[in-house]
Formats: sequence, C-alpha cells, structure tokens
Amino acid sequence: MTLSQPENQYPLSKDEALIYDWRIHSIRQALKQKGKATGTLQIQDLLELGHLDQYHYFGTKACERAINRLALNHNSEVLDIGSGVGGPARYISYQTGCHIQCVELRKDFNEIAQELTKRVGLDKRIQYLTGNILSAQVIDALSPSSFDSVISFLSFLHIEDRDKILEICFRSLKENGRIYIEDYVANCTLTPEIKTTLKEIVQSSYIPTRETYRHHLERSGFSDICFIDLTRGWKLWVEERYQKFLHSKEESIQIFGEEIYEHRRQFYQTVTDLFQSGNIGGSLITAKKPCVPKMNQVSDTYFSSLTSVYSEQYHFFLEDGSLLALRHFQTRTIEHYSAWWSDTKGNSQELLNTTEHRCLNQHISIQKNEQKGTIYLPEANLEIQFKVATQFTWDVPCEKNHRPVIHQPKLLCTVHTGARTQKAIGYCKIFQGNYPKFWGYHFVHAVFPDYGIVWSADATFGQEKYNYFKLLNTSQTEKQILLHGEDSYHRSTSAHARIQNKIHHLKFDTKALATWSTILRNQTSTTMESNLCLEYRPAILEIDGQEVGEGICLKESCFGTIV
Repeated sequence: MTLSQPENQYPLSKDEALIYDWRIHSIRQALKQKGKATGTLQIQDLLELGHLDQYHYFGTKACERAINRLALNHNSEVLDIGSGVGGPARYISYQTGCHIQCVELRKDFNEIAQELTKRVGLDKRIQYLTGNILSAQVIDALSPSSFDSVISFLSFLHIEDRDKILEICFRSLKENGRIYIEDYVANCTLTPEIKTTLKEIVQSSYIPTRETYRHHLERSGFSDICFIDLTRGWKLWVEERYQKFLHSKEESIQIFGEEIYEHRRQFYQTVTDLFQSGNIGGSLITAKKPCVPKMNQVSDTYFSSLTSVYSEQYHFFLEDGSLLALRHFQTRTIEHYSAWWSDTKGNSQELLNTTEHRCLNQHISIQKNEQKGTIYLPEANLEIQFKVATQFTWDVPCEKNHRPVIHQPKLLCTVHTGARTQKAIGYCKIFQGNYPKFWGYHFVHAVFPDYGIVWSADATFGQEKYNYFKLLNTSQTEKQILLHGEDSYHRSTSAHARIQNKIHHLKFDTKALATWSTILRNQTSTTMESNLCLEYRPAILEIDGQEVGEGICLKESCFGTIV
C-alpha cells in the first residue's frame, strides 16, 4: 500500500538517488543472467544475490541474530522499519513463518520488494507500506499495540528525530514486545567536519553516543535496554566491501556507468574511513515495552526491608595501559550484565550493557574455582584467563546471615581480544546476601607497580556503615604483606586511613582518563533505581605526606535503591 503524500514532501537528493537506484537495476540484471528475469523464484535465488538482497552488514547472519534475540516464530507479528527491497523480511519470514509489516520510504523499493516477495510465495505473510515512518499517514496506518517485535537494520541512522521514531516503535508494540535495532553510534563527541561528512556522504545528520541513545530509549518508555558492541566486525566488513568494490571497477562501470561507480566508491571509502578512525561504531540494541504496573499484583514481599543480591565484578589493567571492567549483578527484579573498555587516551567503548527482568542469553560466561578461572564474552569475542594470586574474605555488618564478601585484589591474567593477546593484573569481588533497600558506596582499587595494591571502600547499607582500607604491600619483600587501615574514610578524589600510626592517602584527583555510567533500574517499578559510575584514573599513594608510588585505579560509586 502506498499512502498519498504531496509529490515533493520527501524528495530524494541526487546523492540519495545515486546511492540507491543502482540496486534495482542490479537485482534485475543479476536475475536475468541467471535466466530468472520472470517467473517463480526460490529464496536461495535471492540469497545468492548477497548484498543486493540483504543491504546491511553481515546479511543473513544478522537476520539470524534478530530471530534468536526476539525468539520469532509463526505466531509473531513483526514491524520492519526501513525495509528496503525486502530481503531481511523475506528471509526472516521464510525461516520462522512470522508475519511482517514492512515500512519503506521509497516507492520503487517497495514495488520490487512486493514483486520478489510474491515470486517466492511469501506475499501472504509480508505486507508493504510506502511512506515516511514519521508521517501522520503512516502512524495512523499502524495500529497501536499490534506488534510483538520491531526490527530495523541500518535505517535509524537516516532519521534525525530519534525520540519520535522510538515513540512510534513503542506505540506499535504490544506489552512485553521487543525492539531490535542495528545502528551506527558515536564513540566520542563528533567534530563538525565528521558531522558534515556523515550528512553529505552517508545521508545521516544525527549519530548519538550509546549513552545518549539510551536516554532516547528511556524517554520513549523502553526498559531492559541492552547495547552490544558490533564495531570490530563492522569495521572489517566495510573494509572488505570497499576492497571488493575496487577490484570490480571495470565490471561496475560497464553495468552502472562511471558516475555511479565513483559515487559508490566514495561512499564505501568514507564509511570505511569513519570506522577506521574510531569515531563511529556499531551497536546491536534491544529493548522492551514493559507491562503497565498494577499495584494489586504486587505482593507483600515486594516491600520487604531486605533484598536478595548477587554481585560478581571484575576489572583488569592490561599491559597496553587499557582497562576492562565486567559485571554480573542480580536482585529479585533485575539481572544486569555490563562490560566496558577504556584506554589512557580518553577512548572508551561500552561492549555490553543490559538490565533485564529475566536473562535469556548468557552475555558473560564465568567459569572458576579457587585457583583459576575463565571469562568469555561471546558478543565481543573476548576471553580472559586468570589465576588467583591473593584472596581475602570478611563479613559485611548489614548482611544478617554473615555471608562473607570475597575479595581477590590480585588476579594474574591473559586477555585474548580477537587476534591479540595481552597480560593483565585484575581484581574480583563477589558478594551474595540479603541487603537493605537503600544503599550507597564509594570503592577504589589501585595498582602501584613498585609498591603494592590498595583497595578501599566507604559504604552505607540502610542504617549500617561499612569502611575498609587495605594495602597489599610488596615493596619491602617478595612476600606479600596485608596491612589493614584504621579510621578510614573517602573523599570524592581521595581515600584516607591510618596504618601502623602512619597516615596513608590514596589520591586520584587528576582528570579521569575515562568514565562510564548506567542506571540499574527496573522500569516497571520506581523503587529500584541505582546510579552506577566507573572512572579510570591515575593514582598516587602518599604516606605521611611523602609520595611512595604512582599508579592507576578504578574508582566506582553507586547510590540508590535495590529491589
């Protein structure tokens, strides 16, 4: 169905036409060469067209990922925004039997999409709507709360009004419906020059950071928001695409002409350069439309004064100066996984960030015993092997069952990231128990290569106060000596304690190398909300006013409620 619109309401620029028009011609030419210009087609005939049919990164592999993430089946009703010539919709419906409503701005794309869909016998399951997704006509044509899932592959980057498009998605979903987006994200504050390049070459006038993207989703009402970094794979993919296109120069010019070839070459090179520069990245983003909370469904235990908590956190200082922090945090109402990477030059990357009511996928695999362990992040192709060099345990006053907290301040690690392997020193803390609803803490772990390791916390759990300052000293002897601080406390940029009648100051008041934060929130209830913040900082250790070591530290703070 094509909605009536003013003839010039959404005109295509010459650049947009050059980017897209060649695809329709190429599809018809490729089918003609196969002797299948008309008549019945098999889905495999279209899949063999590769990027012409699946005009997004990693083709059917990305479609399979969407199928698995959304658990699509023959009962699923799916909305596909920016459906192009219909390749993803056809493949997903063919694989699952689901019904899909496609929305595409370009009339010519929808016309060939409908033709190909009918030729493969999927026209009963897939419907096509032509128009701008932000227009009143399209919005009115999409019934509220009618879709189980919304999917979009590399389309949102062309839509500047991110709040509005996400509000439309939220409106279209049923309660507990999920959105699946593969999109560009900014890895840093983009310069005016990069913004101009994106607008003029990529036809994208707005690329938010992950944090800003998350705010758009939250403002629209979404919960269980998960970001998974795709940058490494996309970077390789666009580079390979560019090189293949260069090698096909003579053939491409013969088919499309020199003007279209040169325009596509410039487009592919620009995208490759953007990913190579590190300014632009890719993310898989999923989120859920929560159910409307009903107070009469809340049990008495919901308002219990204590909450069951499990927390397992790690961070690693790598030999190239970068930091890697990972976490699994769980209460009765949420399950949170996150992973964050940063270097000393201000570059950082959120590898994973998801808070879900019930985790369906194992985002972080942790296998360990008392001596060693392995951590694996399948989405980031990251593996960490570690040995436990030191371990200490002690009770927390607020935990009524006196279950000890496990501290492992020195992990000897090997970190595998793709083809690269590095050594690292790490830290692990694990605690489990029943904790008061209101909490807040500062924590810091610092490594001084020529002196030792300090880890310190200043925390409040309900009415209970909890402080410690520990120094694992290695400067005087090969044997490690654990020193316990007295009268310890924290400031915003320092931690203090008295050890053996000497005043120890752990200072981290210079500018942070990088920061990362998130909200641990169950959006179906306003009673679970904690602000978690991590900072990677240089550190200095002073004893009685004399500097004894320079190092690095991870500073962590968290304040709010847990349920």
